[in-house]
Amino acid sequence: MKVVFRSILKESSIPSHGYNAYMQYWLTSSPWPGVILWMILYTSDYYLTLHCARGFREIGHIQFEGSFELTPEYQKDIDALKPISKRHLIALALSSVVLTLLWWLTRLNFYLELVYPLFLGMFLLLEVAVHLRHFRNAALIREARKHGGIEGQIMYKKWFSYRISANDLYILSALFLITAILTYSLFFLGGAITCFAMGFRHGRLARKTKSTPMQTVESKT
Repeated sequence: MKVVFRSILKESSIPSHGYNAYMQYWLTSSPWPGVILWMILYTSDYYLTLHCARGFREIGHIQFEGSFELTPEYQKDIDALKPISKRHLIALALSSVVLTLLWWLTRLNFYLELVYPLFLGMFLLLEVAVHLRHFRNAALIREARKHGGIEGQIMYKKWFSYRISANDLYILSALFLITAILTYSLFFLGGAITCFAMGFRHGRLARKTKSTPMQTVESKT
C-alpha cells in the first residue's frame, strides 16, 4: 500500500513533506472530498447554532443583546429557530460551487495546484473554529441542564459577544499559523488567514455596535 501511495505522490509531483502528504493528496486530487466536507460542516454549523440558541433560551439564565447569532444575515432565521433557512441553503450552494470552481482553476498548472490546499483550509478550518465554539456552548448548556451551577441572570452585550468571538478567532489563527509553519502546510495557513480575517471583521462589528442600542433576545422556549 505504501508503495502505491509513493507512486501516486511521485507521479502527481506532490511534495512528501507536510502535515500528511497522503491526506493532502486525498483532499486535493478531486474536488469532491473538500466540497463534501464543506457541505457537512456548513450544515452542521447551522443546526448546532439552532441547538445552542434553543438551549440558552431553555436554561433561562443567559440573554444576548440583539441576537445569539453573530452573522447578521442569519440572525432572523436563528432567532425564529427556523429548521430550514433559505439563506443558508443559498449560501451553501453558492459556496460549494465556488470551492469546486477553485479546484478546477487550480488545475491549470502545477503551481496553481499547490495553492488549492490554501483555499480549502480557508473554507474548512474556519468551520472547525466555529464548531469548537458550538461544542463549548453545547457542553455548558448540558451541564447547566443536568447539574445547575448558574444563578441569576447574565446578559451579553452585542459588542461584547463580537469582541469575545474576535479574540477566540485570533487565538485559533495563531494556532493554525504555528501548525502551518511547523508542517509546511498551506492548508493550515489558509485556516490562519481566514480566522484572522473573520476575527478582524468581528472586531470591527464590536466597535460598530458598541454605541448602537439593541433589543435583548429574551430567554424563552
